[in-house]
Amino acid sequence: MKACCESPVEYRLLEHTADLGIEVRAADLAELFARAGAALADLLYDPAPVAETLYRVVLLDERDREILLVRWLNELIFLREVEEFLWKRVEVEIDGAFRLRAVLLGEAFEATRHVPRTGLKAATYHMLCIEPGPQNLVARVLFDV
Repeated sequence: MKACCESPVEYRLLEHTADLGIEVRAADLAELFARAGAALADLLYDPAPVAETLYRVVLLDERDREILLVRWLNELIFLREVEEFLWKRVEVEIDGAFRLRAVLLGEAFEATRHVPRTGLKAATYHMLCIEPGPQNLVARVLFDV
């Protein structure tokens, strides 16, 4: 499965005491992960002024899709916080063995052009789920703020 999306995407904020959560819907698992990555970008910073001049590749391998989702989102938080990399476009490929290959297109953070939003510490396993919806897959994930 392959999917590509660009921030911003449609997602729903979830209310939770002292945490911040999102709900994302997509047709398949690759699109779900791409949309979750784009939604995370929207939470962390304003993606509108981000240019697609650099790229990062993320490779992950896990035993199930929920653990893979948390690892994926935490890798993105690491890229934002430690490497100061902002992404606008997310391309995700996931195979049947839960191996993820993603390409993030964006640029380095510049304080004069980019607007930070929420500071997130990590994606968590609390209330984490990926389940079938009426016409798609639904993921819910909470972040430590």
